[in-house]
Amino acid sequence: MSQPPLIDSRRHAVFLDFDGTLVDLVDDPAAVAIAPEALERLEALRAELSGALAIVSGRRIADLDRFLSPLRFAAAGVHGLERRLRPDGAVERLAGPETLEAIRDALAPTLLAESRLTLEDKGTALVLHYRTAPDLKDQAEQAMAMATRGRDDLVVMLGDNIVEVHPAGMDKGVAVADMLRQPPFAGRVPVYVGDDTTDEFALRHVRDNGGVAIKVGTKESVADHRLADVGAVHHWLGAAT
Repeated sequence: MSQPPLIDSRRHAVFLDFDGTLVDLVDDPAAVAIAPEALERLEALRAELSGALAIVSGRRIADLDRFLSPLRFAAAGVHGLERRLRPDGAVERLAGPETLEAIRDALAPTLLAESRLTLEDKGTALVLHYRTAPDLKDQAEQAMAMATRGRDDLVVMLGDNIVEVHPAGMDKGVAVADMLRQPPFAGRVPVYVGDDTTDEFALRHVRDNGGVAIKVGTKESVADHRLADVGAVHHWLGAAT
C-alpha cells in the first residue's frame, strides 16, 4: 500500500469519514473535538473543490454539525440513511425510528443486566458500544444477533468496539455512489478516506470505479493507499493542489 496522491481540486470529489479519520477515537463519543486550524483547512478545501467535499459517517448529521460548528458540510450520516448534498440544504432521511422499535425492546434486558454496555439510538440505527469494556465484545454481538434474528430487512455491522443495526440496503459505499450522481460531486473522481470496517464499503466502491481509496491506520483494507493516523490525514489535506 502506498502513500496517496495529493488532492487535485480541479477534478477530485473528497469524501471523509469522521471518527478515526478527522478526529481521534475516544472512549466517550460525545467528547471528540477537531482543532480550529483543521476546521479552517476543511473549509478552504471545500471552496477549492467548488463544494465537492462531504463527511460520510456513522454519526447523525446533527451530531456532525455540532462537532464541526460553526461550519456545515455536505454529509451522509448513519452510513447514508441521512443525506445532505449542500451545507445549506435539508437533511433527507431514508428510514424512520419505528423500523427498529422491536430491536430496542429486545436489547433492553441485556442493557439492564450489563451497565457497561451502552446503547446509542440514532433513530435510523442502533449502536451497542463496548469501548470501555472490550471483554463484552462477544456478549454485545450475541445480544444483537438474537435481537435481530429473522429480520431480513435489517443489517448488523461490526465496527471499532461497536455493534450496529440499521435497515438493509444501505452502507457508506451506496451513499457515496448516490452522491456521485449529483452535483457538486457528479463528473469528478472520488477520493475516500476512512479507518473503520464500515468504511470498507466506500473504499471498495471508490477503488473499483477509478477513484482514490485511502485507509487510515494499520488494519487490513481493500484500499490502495494508506495514511498512518489522524495527524497524517490533516497533513495530507493541507497539501491539496
